[in-house]
Amino acid sequence: MPALSVALLLVGVLALPATAAAGTTPFTGLTGAGGSSNPAQTTTTSTVTTAPPITIPSTSTSGGGLPTYDYILIAAVVVILFGSITYLIRRDAHLHAPRHAARAIDRGRGTVAPLTERRKRSRARAKAARKARRRS
Repeated sequence: MPALSVALLLVGVLALPATAAAGTTPFTGLTGAGGSSNPAQTTTTSTVTTAPPITIPSTSTSGGGLPTYDYILIAAVVVILFGSITYLIRRDAHLHAPRHAARAIDRGRGTVAPLTERRKRSRARAKAARKARRRS
């Protein structure tokens, strides 16, 4: 659990600069106090004037999106998160595995008993043979 809490803490700390860069008011572009359903009607005469031409910004400026360091921070958080998940899963599997599981994995062919079992059987047979020789 300590690894998980450290990963969550890192996610919070790394997400902090992204929220600070966005500013505290997310709707700064919106202005106006709202409209009423019946605005006061006034009759005015106006002269038509031409607006200055709109200039399109050059394409050399980068568009919106995240800066490069944000992508690096996101990648670091993902790696840490996956690493901690992998660590926790492996640790849990090792804690719940039986103690003799490694012996069963290291067995040779399926028809051949492990060396320790063969020794036990061989010694038991030798002991039985010695007892049989004493009796006769």
